[in-house]
Amino acid sequence: MGEKAEIKISKSKIFFILSLAFLIGVFLASFFPIEKYFILILVSSGIIVFVINYKNKKIIIASAAILFLALGIWRTEISFEDAKNNLADQKLGSVEFTRTVTKEPETDEKYQKVIVEDNEKNKILINADVYPQYQYGDELKVRCILEEPKNYEDSNFDYQMYLAKDGIYRVCNKAQITAVASNKGNKFYTAILAAKKRFEEKISAIFPDPEGAYLKGLILGGGKRMTQDLNDAFSKTGTTHTVAVSGYNVTIVAAFLMWLGIALGLWRQQVFSFALIGIVLFVLMTGAPSSAVRAGIMGGLVIWAMKEGRLANSQNAILFAAAIMLLINPLLLRYDAGFQLSFLATLGIIYVYPLFEKNFFAGEQNILKETILMTLAAQVFVLPVILNSFQKLSVISPLANLLILPAIPQIMLGGFAAGMAGFVFVPLGKLIGFVPYVLLKVELLIIQWLANLSWSSLEIKNFSWLHISVYYLILVSVLYYFKRKDKKLSLAQK
Repeated sequence: MGEKAEIKISKSKIFFILSLAFLIGVFLASFFPIEKYFILILVSSGIIVFVINYKNKKIIIASAAILFLALGIWRTEISFEDAKNNLADQKLGSVEFTRTVTKEPETDEKYQKVIVEDNEKNKILINADVYPQYQYGDELKVRCILEEPKNYEDSNFDYQMYLAKDGIYRVCNKAQITAVASNKGNKFYTAILAAKKRFEEKISAIFPDPEGAYLKGLILGGGKRMTQDLNDAFSKTGTTHTVAVSGYNVTIVAAFLMWLGIALGLWRQQVFSFALIGIVLFVLMTGAPSSAVRAGIMGGLVIWAMKEGRLANSQNAILFAAAIMLLINPLLLRYDAGFQLSFLATLGIIYVYPLFEKNFFAGEQNILKETILMTLAAQVFVLPVILNSFQKLSVISPLANLLILPAIPQIMLGGFAAGMAGFVFVPLGKLIGFVPYVLLKVELLIIQWLANLSWSSLEIKNFSWLHISVYYLILVSVLYYFKRKDKKLSLAQK
């Protein structure tokens, strides 16, 4: 009987256990100090257990899980040590250098963030004025004061490690910059960014701000183009996800693309392939930053799972993708909100969406209903991270999302079509963009009106990782209860 029970452990379940063990190791090492001798104890225990019981398949799996747990802890500890050493070893003070911009600069109302690399491939963040604006691939001669990134005493946000996760260990302030040359970067990536910039210019020519800034956020991702007041309104209403480059808004893009595929008369399999291609194009249109690539991978996995009819059984693919990303850079788990949102939003769609669909919103499906349910399912999983990162609970969020989500597919389609028409003739783009402009204006009025309600959001301070752990423990318990309930019901029907 024992041997038969052992044989029932499928390869899929083994894969799940080992991936999960690695992720748990990364999680533990990310939030708790773990001594090296503990890793040695784990490795020794795993080997000893295997040697003593190598004929028992369950014991073999258990020993492998212990080793993968140790691997996750060790890999994370190494990354933390490297980051701390680099923070301590980098030069400080007045410097002068000539370097190439390695990433598309981020620009807001007051300044632009320009990232360059030094000779050791360590990155330096230059806080520059908004103008003149610099581009990826520009070669710059810089004179500035190199400083260590500073953490604010009144904030729990670890700015040092937030930058360190991207290999940035020094900040360049009071910079005097002279552009030496351009187009020194990767030619393909430069072409992508150039196409993106041209498209943004056409959108700006057709749609005035703030509607144009919101449309750029919807199509290209990111809220940096909007004013701080407008960003605050989105935060208060829990609608920031619509312009965030994460798995959160990729789900909306995916749902929109599936709706568009159906509207174009494509078959079911063609619809999913169309959505996958669209996600790839979406990532390229955003300029393919690492956050968008990770979000695209997560969103693409969900589409693949839906195409294969295995949404409920696709956790292995998601865990594997997360494990690979964290094997490359374990610091993402704690210090990259985009990774957290992408990973958790994807899990929300896998586990909560079917629960909503079956138990609370049963009935005929349509693209509007699916979009709303997918978004709500994602929100259930990302809520604690939002509370921890932004310290704000949007009470009005469900109503706000219900009011604005139905129009987003039409806005994105119409806005994209108007932008493309602008390459031919700007007045034609304005004609095509009239309806999406009206919808954009209405959506912004709704968001600003809801944000101005005194009770629209609550300030949540000190929402720690302990609170997050308790939340997910309760959530997992609820999901487990419904899973057991569905299993008993299916057995009773047989």
